[in-house]
Amino acid sequence: AARCSKPVTFMSNMLYACSILYKTKLPFVIAFNKIDVMAADFLQEWMQDFTKIGSALSRESSYVASLAKSMSLAMEEFYQNIRSVGVSAVTGQGCEDFEKAVAEAAAEFHEQYVPFLLEQRRDIEEKRQRAIEEQVQAFEKSTARTKPQKRMREARLGQGGGGDDDDDEDMDDLQADIRDISIHER
Repeated sequence: AARCSKPVTFMSNMLYACSILYKTKLPFVIAFNKIDVMAADFLQEWMQDFTKIGSALSRESSYVASLAKSMSLAMEEFYQNIRSVGVSAVTGQGCEDFEKAVAEAAAEFHEQYVPFLLEQRRDIEEKRQRAIEEQVQAFEKSTARTKPQKRMREARLGQGGGGDDDDDEDMDDLQADIRDISIHER
């Protein structure tokens, strides 16, 4: 809380928290530490009422303050969907609220994020299977094309019977096909 007493610093920290939240899509808890040194009530007010952070920012004269003021309304939606608590490690004040917020975030993780992860994993596996099937089909098509070409080559060379030369040539053709086809996972 003490480090966020300036509204520009507060907005900077909140923008950073917002970017982490949207990047990870994980449940989030913001803990304002050191509330034994400075109460976090004003921070909670800034989060609940964008006009209060706006008036605090209007007392600042920097370009960053002007930018932060213009962003305060956009951040209001972010604040409404976030858990925040004030905590003191020295006095233990707010630790119970913090534990409750973490428990709520854990429940949200299991209810919303885990199913999302499982769906993503299923989609990735389906795409991988489709890619493998397409590559197997491409391989089969290429081997189907080489068989008629081999028969024509044998007819031209007058080879009709079986024997070691045929087996060697079959092996050479197979090795060439294997070199031409590779399976890539997408």
